[in-house]
Amino acid sequence: MAEALEQVKRQFGRDAVILNTRTFTRGGFLGLGGKPYVEITAARDRSDLPSVVRRSTVQTRLKAGDRADGAAAPLSPVSTTVANTAASDSILTEVGALKSLVSDLLRETRRANVAKVPGELYDTYLALVENAVAEEIATELVESLRGRLNDEQLRDAKAVHVHLAKALEAMLPTAGPIRIASHGEPYIVALIGPTGVGKTTTIAKLAANFCLRDRKKVGLITIDTYRIAAVEQLKTYAQIIDVPLEVAMSPDQLKEAVARMADRDVILIDTAGRSQRDAMKIQELRGFFGAVKPHETHLVLSSACSEMVLTETIDRFRDIGVDRVIFTKLDEALGFGVILTCLQKVDARLSYVTTGQDVPSDIEVGEGTALAELILRSRAVEPGLAGAKACYVLHR
Repeated sequence: MAEALEQVKRQFGRDAVILNTRTFTRGGFLGLGGKPYVEITAARDRSDLPSVVRRSTVQTRLKAGDRADGAAAPLSPVSTTVANTAASDSILTEVGALKSLVSDLLRETRRANVAKVPGELYDTYLALVENAVAEEIATELVESLRGRLNDEQLRDAKAVHVHLAKALEAMLPTAGPIRIASHGEPYIVALIGPTGVGKTTTIAKLAANFCLRDRKKVGLITIDTYRIAAVEQLKTYAQIIDVPLEVAMSPDQLKEAVARMADRDVILIDTAGRSQRDAMKIQELRGFFGAVKPHETHLVLSSACSEMVLTETIDRFRDIGVDRVIFTKLDEALGFGVILTCLQKVDARLSYVTTGQDVPSDIEVGEGTALAELILRSRAVEPGLAGAKACYVLHR
């Protein structure tokens, strides 16, 4: 660095302005054996600089003893002058203009690709798509509106919202809460799904509500022997609400655990998270469920995942015999329309949604009215914990 600065001083004189310095390695293999290089960007004096930079650049003279290692005169006051407010503001303005241009271009491109959408409903269509509703479903929804509303109603934002909410609600099949049948034996409910979607926490929420609110006798069984932390977590919840917990490592052990809980009203089975791409592990669940035959099997999905991931998960778990769906993490969802899209692809109904990590709260029965309102929310208000919870509080 000192040698490079000396070259700048010889060529530009001691009044040179240093704009930037950097060191880098060139050559070698995977970062090994390369040669170090020093690069200095400089100008002869401030008059050579663009005006926007010149106004906020502090001129620093290069003295004979200046060194890059900070021993005499460190470079940091000079090199950082290029990161000035005026230059940054100029760059940010240009970036903002480019983003606006790209946004307009995407909007016009999408408009050209959806010729079936009437002009007065295009903003409605775009809001649905931006809230993660699949484009084909959004097109179907606005097409149905055009068939049911007259021209005056189509121009009335409130009328469009009301009719669209009803259409969305009709497309959101819900199952209601778990209803424990009284037929002299425990009602068995199993939760399945990929890793990281919140099955164990959801099991704890359900168990706590059955015990504390409904005064039911609950039993917990986990077959998630792959994660010690998951067993310990469920054991802690079981101790807090004072319910028995069994760990089963095979279908036979699961059957025996169910038999030992014959006096329970409901048995909740927690399963190990299975990657939707691990077909062998998913098929293992068949053996477990073949031994006890759950009355209900709930597929737990995270609303924070993309439509592609959720669709793949549904396809892989479908063969196990899913009849209910639970959507977790509504407080983390990037768009609530993904719930609608997925329910259209799986032959199952929505049972519950969760809106946070708190036990036993932050779980609600899935309601079409509430979900429709979430899907119709303006994207100017980001989906999140407050919005998701508020929606369900209003519709309890």
